[in-house]
Amino acid sequence: MRDFGGKPKDNQLIALNKIQISQLVSQIIFFFTFDSKRMGFSQKILIRSEQITPRLRYVIRHIFENLLGVEPVIVRSDEVTDGTTLPIISYTYQPGKGGGMHIVPAGLLFQQGINPDLHPNIDYRDQIPVIFGSTTQDSLGFDIFSAIFYVLSRYEEYISVHFDSHRRFQPDSSPFFAHKLYAIPVADEWVLLLKNKLSEHYPNLSFKKQSYTYLPTIDVDMPYAYRFKKLPYTVGGIAKSILRKDYYSLKKRLQALVSKKEDPYFTFDYLNSVTAQHSIQPLYFYLCSGQKPYDPIAGYRKRAVQETVKFNQQHALAGLHNSYHTLDKPELITKELGQLQSMIEEPIFRSRFHFIRFQIPQSYQQLLQAGIREDYSMGFPSINGFRSGTSHPFYFYDLSREEETDLKIFPFQAMDATYIHYLKFTPDEAYDDLVQIREQVRRHNGTFIIIWHNNYFEPTPLGQHWRKVFEAMLA
Repeated sequence: MRDFGGKPKDNQLIALNKIQISQLVSQIIFFFTFDSKRMGFSQKILIRSEQITPRLRYVIRHIFENLLGVEPVIVRSDEVTDGTTLPIISYTYQPGKGGGMHIVPAGLLFQQGINPDLHPNIDYRDQIPVIFGSTTQDSLGFDIFSAIFYVLSRYEEYISVHFDSHRRFQPDSSPFFAHKLYAIPVADEWVLLLKNKLSEHYPNLSFKKQSYTYLPTIDVDMPYAYRFKKLPYTVGGIAKSILRKDYYSLKKRLQALVSKKEDPYFTFDYLNSVTAQHSIQPLYFYLCSGQKPYDPIAGYRKRAVQETVKFNQQHALAGLHNSYHTLDKPELITKELGQLQSMIEEPIFRSRFHFIRFQIPQSYQQLLQAGIREDYSMGFPSINGFRSGTSHPFYFYDLSREEETDLKIFPFQAMDATYIHYLKFTPDEAYDDLVQIREQVRRHNGTFIIIWHNNYFEPTPLGQHWRKVFEAMLA
């Protein structure tokens, strides 16, 4: 025991040096480096973990830096943190000595590679669906970090053997579908749960204020109905109209060809005008190349895309709509990207796969190789909802290479073609469903992204109904 009433003896001083000097230095370094007021940082949080891995860094960065606006400081659980005033989360098998929140690791973030037998059970905590439930008592009752990593990384798609006829991941083969987890932004719900729990533990901890954003995106598969079609398609179309006695279509085609009246699919004047009224800049994805039957642009002359791109250039953002066969022939991505860039005469770094036909991770790896840095394909063609469990952009984590990449993913939540071709919804039914999805995105101040197609807004009674739905989403 130290004598507080007198001067320590030399041997006591030596003992102090040997036992406590290194610990004291560690604490000084810790406070100097991580104090919440240093370097102008207003809010920080200390994450103590059994291991520090790329997976852990990735999910922590997404939750705290991207969404909550709190800077995370990740340290190993055996590092000295005594006396810190920072909020603490102990991501450890046993509760931390310094108090704070405690989350028991499920092990996923400490692993490498892909386990084909990993199918986490879906439980419920306070009516919220969760995965990786804790077997021992902790602050949340499940490993929230592993859960969010699992859905953001699309782990289940690496090990799935269920694909449709287009080699796309089938959502109805997943337990997430059976439990309706795709219908809600489940990862956003988990982050909100964590945020509320942190506020209980640390009432003075403040978070970044997110704001709801709506981004209308338009896939331009067919810029025109009749103009700029290659001669065989034009002749064939006329013949079909005559044989079917479809004189309305024949009249419209001849008007577009002879008098050059506005083509019914060329609805960009309307789209640019109505979005400008709401101070919203739309994003067009242009299909520049491809093959029949899935890439209708194959029936057009190059001038069709050139004129459309130039018409929209001053009103909207532009991205590449990768053709159907880029999944089979990835070298086409670079070729098609070059075609679009030559038309617009500026770099293009956004993309969306036509038919939502892509596979993880190879398709994303190919985008990165081609120079794409933002992708807007994360969603399902057959159902609407939240494929990656979030309404917020996030970076692609490549499980096959165990690294976070520079590819930013912007998930979409709904598509007009899904309502029309898969769900068989009327415009009114689609509106009601879109309102429900929008409210979920608003709840989490996320980015509401809908895929529209220019040809569904043609000046027909049905097209006018879809225009009303489009305008309602802008409000």
